[in-house]
Amino acid sequence: MREGLEPELSVVVDVMYPMEALTRAALHSRETYPHTPLRLYVEALGGVVKLVLEGSCSVGVIGSLPIVPDELQSEPLVDVPFVTVISASHRLAAVRGVVSAARIAKEVQLVLTDRTALSEGKSFGVLSPLVWRLADLGAKHAFLKAGLGWGHMPLHMVKTDLDSEALVRIRVEGNPRYIDMAMKVVFRKDAPPGPAGRAFIAQLKP
Repeated sequence: MREGLEPELSVVVDVMYPMEALTRAALHSRETYPHTPLRLYVEALGGVVKLVLEGSCSVGVIGSLPIVPDELQSEPLVDVPFVTVISASHRLAAVRGVVSAARIAKEVQLVLTDRTALSEGKSFGVLSPLVWRLADLGAKHAFLKAGLGWGHMPLHMVKTDLDSEALVRIRVEGNPRYIDMAMKVVFRKDAPPGPAGRAFIAQLKP
């Protein structure tokens, strides 16, 4: 502790961040700082920022809520590619070319939400007036595969489904062909990460 080493490393990560990279960082932390316990949370949207702002976590990785409050310092991390997908059994899967705005407005869009006020009144990537809001990314994934709607998903989470054709990609009018979510590391300006936190952040970068 005299050298600035944290007695505990508390990290909160956006649910959209690739789990493989997060696991790599955790393994490196255990090997390099075996006596520094890791406390890890996975949240969505404002859930990440909330835990860092209130001091529950010293390091956060944001993405799905791209707003950085003034109290936080941010550093670029990585861009996570996204795709717009739907079940192969859904009627939209048969549409050739770009799905029109009028057509997509008639279908349910599955959207990730959270329980914090930080994201209240804000919508990201919402193109349909028919919206089902889910607070769990795993539930959204399952609903997509069940044909309950369409939505945006991180490519790394649905690649196997795309390869097996359980899900198919669609292009929607008014939506970019390629979508990247910019992930950032954040921490309080008055409480920057120590050696263990800095090493963890370094492992998250490509």
